[in-house]
Amino acid sequence: MPANARPPVPGAAVHEVVLDRHGEPASARGVSLAQGPGAWQELLELARRAGRLQGAHELSFYWRDESRRLVFATVRSAGVGGRTSLSWVEDSEPPYSLTQRELEVLTLLSGGLGNAEIAERLWASVRTVTTHVERVLGKLQVRSRAAAAVTALEESLILLPVTGGPHGFDRLLHGILSDPDATRAPASSGGLSRRGDSASAPTTRRRSVRRPILLGSAFPVTGEIAEDGEEMIRASQLAIDQVNLRGGIGGRPVELVNVDLDIKDGESIRSAFSELAGRDVDALVSGYLGDQEVAHEIAAEHGAPYLHAATLESMVRLVEHNPGRYGHIFQICPSDINYGPGFVHALTELRDSGQLPRRSRSLAIVRGRWKLGDLGIERAVAMAEAAGWELDYIADDIASAEQWAEEGRRVAARAPAAVMIGSFFTHETISFVRAFQADPAPTLLYALYAPSIPRFRVEMGPAAEGLLWATTTGTYSDQVARRFIDSYRRAWAVPPGRSHAGIAYDRVRILADAWGAADSARDFGSVSEALRQGVHRGVNGAYSFAGAGQAALAYPLATPDPSISMAHLVFQIQDNRQRIVHPAPYTESGLRLPPWWPS
Repeated sequence: MPANARPPVPGAAVHEVVLDRHGEPASARGVSLAQGPGAWQELLELARRAGRLQGAHELSFYWRDESRRLVFATVRSAGVGGRTSLSWVEDSEPPYSLTQRELEVLTLLSGGLGNAEIAERLWASVRTVTTHVERVLGKLQVRSRAAAAVTALEESLILLPVTGGPHGFDRLLHGILSDPDATRAPASSGGLSRRGDSASAPTTRRRSVRRPILLGSAFPVTGEIAEDGEEMIRASQLAIDQVNLRGGIGGRPVELVNVDLDIKDGESIRSAFSELAGRDVDALVSGYLGDQEVAHEIAAEHGAPYLHAATLESMVRLVEHNPGRYGHIFQICPSDINYGPGFVHALTELRDSGQLPRRSRSLAIVRGRWKLGDLGIERAVAMAEAAGWELDYIADDIASAEQWAEEGRRVAARAPAAVMIGSFFTHETISFVRAFQADPAPTLLYALYAPSIPRFRVEMGPAAEGLLWATTTGTYSDQVARRFIDSYRRAWAVPPGRSHAGIAYDRVRILADAWGAADSARDFGSVSEALRQGVHRGVNGAYSFAGAGQAALAYPLATPDPSISMAHLVFQIQDNRQRIVHPAPYTESGLRLPPWWPS
């Protein structure tokens, strides 16, 4: 009997039937096997389905018979080939003074249905359902729908069969057992045949509550940025291991579920995110994607919090303009529109501090092909003019390695004070740098992100020395970041890169804090609200999602307050090490003129 359940009324009949391994009644108490199943036929079919599931499991629930009387029943099974028992008590009343209708609403709510969906199943108005939900919360003395759902599952406040059918409940044991089409495989099949897939039942009736919190990631493990994806997975797993070592979230472990994808292929992105949504993950995460809007749409339909690192101002605006649909989506880093202004700001500071010789007023930007990307060039032009520069060479939509090499030669011939290499990919950046260095000019090479990946320095070797590179989110060099770097190295025997590894690590910790603050990881609204609250300090800086677009802020470009933002870091490769040279107070080294610079 569930906790707080009222005992059956005096004289209520108690029944039990034990099924053999073939699903046939072997013994009974309180009923006559000779007379056949009769009124308890449907309960018996449910017990037979339980006997076809793998693993030991138990489920208690309320059952409404044809005369609309409530029966409290329990099914216990040792799994395929084992003993299954069905017991029930007639004329049972739910605890908390719940009515049958409220029990019905609570059951549907426990499956994650919203008020409109519940209303459709009950043939009632949304207003009526809203009233029922409010009464249920009051009677259970909980504050949220998620907490009510947890109570329902923990205390067996479930009414079967599920009103409107079991569709949408197929991850919960009571949904599986109440689906007549779910178990057509014979008991000897060793599993559960459901719509062509095999599945196992939870080991206990509380499996649907105590299953691991699933973090669904779409990180590439094959293709040209596989190394970057591997870093994201490793850093995420490191953070998850630390969370689980401390007891998980309310006693539940966190589990990473990754799906490989091609970040430049829309259909691959669609397939990966659809698979994660189909696995009913509790949160979604990803790095940078070419067709980011595809991921946004699937995430919006799924409804779970989605933390991405696409660095796209266009996606921030999407959330800002339609919070009703995209309100569970957060950009874990500042936007790409900071790259152009950040380039001008850094060069101006280096020039004015005397670290960069005043040999030329010319600046150049070469931008690659990236859907939805916006490097903030218009603002950069205005900032350059105000600071005494001339941003007089801009090349756009550079795609092939040959084009990047040609631009490297062209920039070397023009000899500006500095050039921003606007690509996130190592092979494109390397093509430009090698072509430039074949006949170099006294020009600072200022790349974006790509040199954060360790493979960049491996491929470039000594030729990487002196290169500058910027990121909207980079791993700091303070004690907090050092502890992460040391932990990563101990766990994986290699050091992390200085950008996305830190993002992935911080993201898990931020989600863990939000899950802990919410009533339940399944209360997506409560988790999202927790993400919006306060400031999260990580190894890549401070994360604040209080803005309408729910994206991290850039220091010093978007705010002068580093305590609520992430520094737009500029690194220089010095002695084969990544050293921060801008902005203060995060600098750890001054600028070194690169080896190709004339003495």
